[in-house]
Amino acid sequence: MEDIGIVSDLAVFLRTRWDEEEDASTLFHELNCPIPQAIAPVGACSCPCPAEIRARLAVQRRILADYERRIQREREAGPCWPVDSIVAFTVMKAFALPFELHPAWQDLWYP
Repeated sequence: MEDIGIVSDLAVFLRTRWDEEEDASTLFHELNCPIPQAIAPVGACSCPCPAEIRARLAVQRRILADYERRIQREREAGPCWPVDSIVAFTVMKAFALPFELHPAWQDLWYP
């Protein structure tokens, strides 16, 4: 299994990309949205697209947090990486794959 620093770097990378994606989700208003986009606070409108993006990101963040706790707990248990941690790290790498063209991407993160 990879060094814990690589796991931490990947987690930071994912959170940063997801924050950017959430910020950009406010741009996806429906044409008939009753709240003007320029003055709408995040989550104020009822347009389905921004809400779906934020919901997906919330689920991914929860999964990432669970996997980070699992990896840390199992890492503290002994010198080897249990299979659960390897699976968790592989899922984290799969989450990062859509961002492989980003300049901060590291080749170590290919699933």
